[in-house]
This record gives sequence, C-alpha cells and structure tokens, in this order.
Amino acid sequence: MENNEIELFVHAAGRKPQIVLAEAEETLREALLRVDLYLPEGHGQHILVGETLTEIIDIEEGAHEHTTVDIDLKLDVLDLRKHRHVHVHKCKQILVAVNFSADTNDHKFKPNTTVGTVTDWARKKFKLDPAVAGEYVLQISGTTTQPRSTEHLGDVVHGDTCSICFDLVKEVTPKG
Repeated sequence: MENNEIELFVHAAGRKPQIVLAEAEETLREALLRVDLYLPEGHGQHILVGETLTEIIDIEEGAHEHTTVDIDLKLDVLDLRKHRHVHVHKCKQILVAVNFSADTNDHKFKPNTTVGTVTDWARKKFKLDPAVAGEYVLQISGTTTQPRSTEHLGDVVHGDTCSICFDLVKEVTPKG
C-alpha cells in the first residue's frame, strides 16, 4: 500500500462492511461516491468516523456524543489513517433496549458503537457482580444470535428501524 493510500473499513446499513482503498488527498464524499454509498443532501444519511469502543457509562439520559463529519474534508484532515472506520447510516442514534430478569433498561447509542460497549453499559446498568459480569453477553431478543463484541450497532440493526432489543444472557460455553 502506497504511503498516500488509506485503507478504510466502510460500514453501511444493509451491507457487509467493506474495505475501500482511497487516496489521502481525496474527500470523504469522493471515496463514498466511488462505492455508491453517498446519497445527496436531504436523504437522512449520517456519516461518522471512527468507532465508539468506550463510553461514559454514567450517562442516564440522552446519547453519548459522536458527531457526524464534514464529508467534504480530505481523508488526511479527518485523520482516517488512524480512525479507519467510516459509518454510513440512516439512523443518527439507535435506541437500544436490554432485558435482564424482569427489568428493561434503554439508552441511545450511535451506529458506530460496538456491541461490547453496549454490553459493558448493560452489565453496569443492571449492577451485575463484577466477578460474574464477564459471563453475560447480549443476544438479540427472540433469536439465538449473539453478535460479536467487535460488531457495530449499525451493522446489527436491520431495515428501516433505528432501534434494537437485546437480552442479557449467560454465555453458553461448550464443554469438553
């Protein structure tokens, strides 16, 4: 890979994440247009750079802040050599509800938030004993699907919905 070339991981609702090679002097708009991922203004698309791997867990109301970017900036200016992940999503925020025992808690997260961050939030919100908290994972309600902790909410939410419901369950580990 040349020095002025940047490898991006582009996440878009309804698509598998894809690798895009772009020039550092390109604008983000140009890179997204090349892979048919940018719609003209007014189509309700939100573009975020980087991933939310951690969050201030004490936030009770509202969503954490991770603002959309100016796509007319060059990739170098957006520091995409460091951040590398670009998220294109119709949802500015995703309402996440988590069920545990007979309780439910919810919080709004950005589409570039990892499932691991949401799991950490849920474990603390339900006040799980730290000695056993690591044994609990998120499972999409009504399914047996347990997204990997490195997956992003924007990749897990499907269709036109900007919400998802999880159950906090004890991870089943194979014996033997």
